[in-house]
Amino acid sequence: MVLLSVKNSLELHPLPQWPVVDFEIRMSANRFTHVPEEDSDQCGASPGAGPLFSVIVPFLNEEGWLPKCLAALRSQSIDPALVEWILIDNGSTDRSAEIVRDEPRATLLAEPRRDPYIARNRGILAARGEYLAFLDADCLAEPDWLAAMQQELAKSDAAILIGYLAYPSPRSLALQLHEDYEDAKLRQVLESESSACWFGHAGNMVVRADVFKEIGLFEPMPVVGDTEIIHRLRQRQPDAVVRYASAARVVHAEVDSFSMCLTKTYEIGAHSETLARVSPYRTLSLAERLRVVGRCYRIHGYGPGRWLALWGILTLGYAAFVAGRLARGFANQSRPQ
Repeated sequence: MVLLSVKNSLELHPLPQWPVVDFEIRMSANRFTHVPEEDSDQCGASPGAGPLFSVIVPFLNEEGWLPKCLAALRSQSIDPALVEWILIDNGSTDRSAEIVRDEPRATLLAEPRRDPYIARNRGILAARGEYLAFLDADCLAEPDWLAAMQQELAKSDAAILIGYLAYPSPRSLALQLHEDYEDAKLRQVLESESSACWFGHAGNMVVRADVFKEIGLFEPMPVVGDTEIIHRLRQRQPDAVVRYASAARVVHAEVDSFSMCLTKTYEIGAHSETLARVSPYRTLSLAERLRVVGRCYRIHGYGPGRWLALWGILTLGYAAFVAGRLARGFANQSRPQ
């Protein structure tokens, strides 16, 4: 019954428009060889030579969300002189590029190869900021987003900051519980669990520009490239600091139902096995998941009804993750060698 419910949800919300990209990982001296050395040397600016933040937003046919995304960026409380915006058209066929072109503060770039991480790489190479702030076109930054990132950077030597992803209001109980759990998971994993479990999300993430100079650009790895870059950094720099900036909030506006969460969880599951094969990453064990649930309970103090509802949504989420992983495994087995 659980897997049937997940299947029905996925049929209601098909996977995003970016295609699944087949790729081959080739490593040499712990560096991904597809990143040209001369390109990696161009990443970001030297401290003090440009803006503090370069906000990098890839988009593909997002004419509905881009006006709201840009309006949220205009509303940032941080000094505008400290920020540049770089938006990358990843092959849109609607009015998306025109909308960005009409925004005087935005730099518009084009990347015809349809992959969000390749598009982000295009933005990285053009960025002048000391820190690169990654955002998705369907994500709406709250007014203090970059100010909160700046405050977190001022009190830590973080190489990577992961921000808080909220869901739009009004939201269902299931969506609220899922948001609560994801918040507790980031707190628990980044503060208390093995670094092998660390993960990121490029819809709200800040990376120091010199990280890309050191380890190269994002791999064109569907969905999980943001997590892969964390583990590649930790392999090169074991003491690199990755922190959770919970005050830096972004609303993932597209995700307005729990069934959409299940769709995205299925997609993550489909690519998690590949990520584990090319990096030290592993999924949370049962004991680690139980510690996350316990932390979620301590933060929010759920009553019996919400406690049971939380276990229900976690069961569905885990089923979606496993279904995605199994589907990808079957697809790989049936592919001609």
